[in-house]
Amino acid sequence: MTEVKRRPTHEEYIRGMQEYIDKLRTMDREEAKKISKEALIKAGVLDENGNAKENIVTGDFFGW
Repeated sequence: MTEVKRRPTHEEYIRGMQEYIDKLRTMDREEAKKISKEALIKAGVLDENGNAKENIVTGDFFGW
């Protein structure tokens, strides 16, 4: 049986982002930067070298 996951509400999403930011603020500055950079690479905002991508979303992502 396939498990159906519920999408978070926008309030839950914002709360999660605030908790993430609060956690980063308690960390060593360099460690927080490293974790943030890794998260942006994983999300596809930065390339594997840590540079901002010109196009974050391409047509291939949506099957265009």
